[in-house]
Formats: sequence, structure tokens, C-alpha cells
Amino acid sequence: MILSNRELFLLIICTVFYITLFILVMLWNRRKLQLLQSRLDNIHAMQKMAVMGHRRQQDEGSIYAAEAYRHARQCLAEGRTLTDDDWHGLTEAVNGVYDGFSDKLNSLCRMSEQEMRVSLLIKLRMLPKDIATLTAHSKESVASTRSRLYQKVFGKKGSTRDWDDFILSI
Repeated sequence: MILSNRELFLLIICTVFYITLFILVMLWNRRKLQLLQSRLDNIHAMQKMAVMGHRRQQDEGSIYAAEAYRHARQCLAEGRTLTDDDWHGLTEAVNGVYDGFSDKLNSLCRMSEQEMRVSLLIKLRMLPKDIATLTAHSKESVASTRSRLYQKVFGKKGSTRDWDDFILSI
């Protein structure tokens, strides 16, 4: 069967369109894979640094003795949330003990204030119910934030515990 000129032209246009679409999808997937690989390399480097040079026992002892940590515990005992100044002091204390913790997290992905605060409290080994109290969010919201962060950074679904383990490892 012989195609008319119009049918041939439409066939060529459709073929070019599908080939172009295929190439664009391949390039997009390659870019996404490179981004994930870059994040993974970054994560491995952070974990390696933590294992090689961290004085974990001494570090944890000094963070728990920090005024900002004690103040956070006092707020928790009273059922109060932390003020912006409290968060700033707590962030500074954690970054001082854990060598730029916030910068490491921000290098992985852009985090909201809530996501950063939840991660900060996980680093301090606070329980999810305590994190909910200090951030004025529900336990469900905290759990959702933790699992969403894991997916955001690693590009795959993970449990809340997976995010906690990662935070404690850096």
C-alpha cells in the first residue's frame, strides 16, 4: 500500500516527535541519576568523615552539657515550644559539636525550617513525641517529615527510622 504525501509527512513528523521525546526523557533520567549519585557520594563522604574523625562519646557529652540543650529540655518539661532565639542557640551548639551539621544537611537538599528543626532534634536523640512538642506539630506530622526527608535525599521510600539512622550517622 502506498502512502500519500500527506500521510508520509505526518508519519515523518510523528517519528521525529517520538524520537525527540525519547531523547529528552533519556537526558532527564541521566540528569536525575547524576544528581542522585552526587548526593550519595556526598552522604558517603559525610559518613566516612564521621567514622574517621569523630570523637562521638566526647561530642555527645559536650552537647548535652550545653546551655541551649538544657534550655530545650526545660521547655520540653514545661510543654513549651522553642522560640526563634532558642532554635538559633540550639543550632549553633549542634554545629559547634558536630562540625557544621546544618551545612552538611543543606548540601544534600534544600530543607524547610521545620525539616531542619526535626533533623536537629533527631541529632540530639530526642523522641518523636518530644520533637512534636518542641516544634508545635503533631507526632504524625513529625513522622511524615522524617520519611519525606529520606525520600527527598535518597530518592527512594524509606521509614522514619531510616532517616533517624542517617542523621545519627553524620
